[in-house]
Amino acid sequence: MSEFKNTKDIQNQRQLRVGELIRHIISDLLARDNIHDQFLNNNPITVSQVVVSPDMRWGKVFVSTLGGKEIKNTISSLNKNVYRIQNQIAGQVRLRRMPKLKFVEDSSFKNAKKINDAIFSFSSLKDNKNSNG
Repeated sequence: MSEFKNTKDIQNQRQLRVGELIRHIISDLLARDNIHDQFLNNNPITVSQVVVSPDMRWGKVFVSTLGGKEIKNTISSLNKNVYRIQNQIAGQVRLRRMPKLKFVEDSSFKNAKKINDAIFSFSSLKDNKNSNG
Protein backbone atom coordinates (compact mmCIF):
# COMPACT_ATOMS: atom_id res chain seq x y z
CA MET A 1 0.00 0.00 0.00
CA SER A 2 1.37 3.35 -0.99
CA GLU A 3 1.53 5.61 2.05
CA PHE A 4 1.69 9.36 1.75
CA LYS A 5 4.91 11.01 2.79
CA ASN A 6 3.42 13.44 5.28
CA THR A 7 -0.24 13.99 6.12
CA LYS A 8 0.51 17.58 7.09
CA ASP A 9 1.57 18.55 3.56
CA ILE A 10 -0.55 21.17 1.90
CA GLN A 11 -3.49 19.59 0.11
CA ASN A 12 -5.18 21.05 -2.92
CA GLN A 13 -8.80 22.15 -2.87
CA ARG A 14 -10.11 18.96 -4.48
CA GLN A 15 -8.38 16.73 -1.92
CA LEU A 16 -9.83 18.79 0.92
CA ARG A 17 -13.32 18.74 -0.58
CA VAL A 18 -13.29 14.98 -1.23
CA GLY A 19 -11.82 14.28 2.22
CA GLU A 20 -14.48 16.36 3.93
CA LEU A 21 -17.25 14.73 1.90
CA ILE A 22 -15.99 11.23 2.81
CA ARG A 23 -15.66 12.25 6.48
CA HIS A 24 -19.24 13.50 6.51
CA ILE A 25 -20.60 10.30 4.93
CA ILE A 26 -18.63 8.00 7.27
CA SER A 27 -19.84 9.99 10.29
CA ASP A 28 -23.40 9.66 9.03
CA LEU A 29 -23.00 5.90 8.47
CA LEU A 30 -21.68 5.43 12.00
CA ALA A 31 -24.38 7.61 13.55
CA ARG A 32 -27.17 5.71 11.80
CA ASP A 33 -25.66 2.27 12.56
CA ASN A 34 -25.53 1.43 8.84
CA ILE A 35 -22.33 -0.60 9.16
CA HIS A 36 -24.14 -3.57 10.78
CA ASP A 37 -21.32 -4.34 13.19
CA GLN A 38 -22.44 -4.78 16.79
CA PHE A 39 -19.15 -3.51 18.25
CA LEU A 40 -19.21 -0.33 16.15
CA ASN A 41 -22.88 0.31 16.88
CA ASN A 42 -22.29 0.18 20.65
CA ASN A 43 -19.26 2.53 20.77
CA PRO A 44 -19.39 6.26 19.98
CA ILE A 45 -16.82 7.06 17.29
CA THR A 46 -15.63 10.47 16.10
CA VAL A 47 -14.25 10.86 12.60
CA SER A 48 -12.02 13.91 12.86
CA GLN A 49 -10.35 14.04 9.45
CA VAL A 50 -9.93 12.24 6.15
CA VAL A 51 -6.69 12.87 4.28
CA VAL A 52 -6.77 11.88 0.61
CA SER A 53 -3.61 11.27 -1.43
CA PRO A 54 -2.93 13.58 -4.40
CA ASP A 55 -3.82 10.84 -6.91
CA MET A 56 -7.10 10.10 -5.04
CA ARG A 57 -6.22 6.41 -4.67
CA TRP A 58 -5.74 6.31 -0.90
CA GLY A 59 -7.39 7.89 2.09
CA LYS A 60 -6.49 7.89 5.77
CA VAL A 61 -9.46 8.22 8.09
CA PHE A 62 -8.52 9.57 11.52
CA VAL A 63 -10.89 8.32 14.22
CA SER A 64 -11.15 8.50 17.99
CA THR A 65 -13.51 7.05 20.55
CA LEU A 66 -15.20 8.69 23.48
CA GLY A 67 -12.66 8.71 26.29
CA GLY A 68 -10.11 6.88 24.14
CA LYS A 69 -11.53 3.52 25.23
CA GLU A 70 -11.40 0.46 22.98
CA ILE A 71 -9.54 2.37 20.25
CA LYS A 72 -7.53 -0.64 19.06
CA ASN A 73 -10.65 -2.81 18.76
CA THR A 74 -12.53 0.02 17.07
CA ILE A 75 -9.86 0.56 14.43
CA SER A 76 -9.60 -3.18 13.87
CA SER A 77 -13.36 -3.45 13.42
CA LEU A 78 -13.48 -0.45 11.08
CA ASN A 79 -10.65 -1.84 8.93
CA LYS A 80 -12.43 -5.21 8.88
CA ASN A 81 -15.56 -3.50 7.51
CA VAL A 82 -13.70 -1.11 5.18
CA TYR A 83 -15.06 -2.63 1.95
CA ARG A 84 -18.65 -2.31 3.14
CA ILE A 85 -17.99 1.32 4.13
CA GLN A 86 -16.31 2.10 0.79
CA ASN A 87 -19.23 0.57 -1.12
CA GLN A 88 -21.75 2.65 0.80
CA ILE A 89 -19.71 5.82 0.18
CA ALA A 90 -19.36 4.99 -3.53
CA GLY A 91 -23.14 4.62 -3.74
CA GLN A 92 -23.63 8.14 -2.41
CA VAL A 93 -20.81 10.00 -4.18
CA ARG A 94 -19.89 10.24 -7.83
CA LEU A 95 -16.12 10.01 -8.04
CA ARG A 96 -13.98 8.79 -10.89
CA ARG A 97 -12.07 6.66 -8.41
CA MET A 98 -13.14 5.79 -4.88
CA PRO A 99 -10.10 6.08 -2.57
CA LYS A 100 -9.13 2.94 -0.68
CA LEU A 101 -9.57 3.82 2.97
CA LYS A 102 -7.45 2.96 5.98
CA PHE A 103 -8.61 3.80 9.50
CA VAL A 104 -6.00 5.08 11.96
CA GLU A 105 -6.08 6.49 15.47
CA ASP A 106 -6.30 10.26 15.78
CA SER A 107 -3.76 11.18 18.42
CA SER A 108 -4.27 14.95 18.14
CA PHE A 109 -6.62 14.98 21.15
CA LYS A 110 -4.04 13.15 23.28
CA ASN A 111 -1.32 15.55 22.16
CA ALA A 112 -3.52 18.57 22.91
CA LYS A 113 -4.23 17.21 26.39
CA LYS A 114 -0.51 16.71 27.07
CA ILE A 115 0.22 20.29 26.01
CA ASN A 116 -2.66 21.61 28.09
CA ASP A 117 -1.49 19.65 31.15
CA ALA A 118 2.07 20.91 30.70
CA ILE A 119 0.88 24.52 30.50
CA PHE A 120 -1.35 24.05 33.53
CA SER A 121 1.42 22.46 35.60
CA PHE A 122 3.84 25.23 34.58
CA SER A 123 1.37 27.96 35.51
CA SER A 124 0.54 26.31 38.84
CA LEU A 125 4.27 25.91 39.55
CA LYS A 126 4.79 29.58 38.72
CA ASP A 127 1.85 30.60 41.00
CA ASN A 128 3.28 28.53 43.88
CA LYS A 129 6.69 30.13 43.40
CA ASN A 130 5.20 33.64 43.42
CA SER A 131 3.14 33.00 46.55
CA ASN A 132 6.13 31.56 48.44
CA GLY A 133 8.67 34.11 47.58
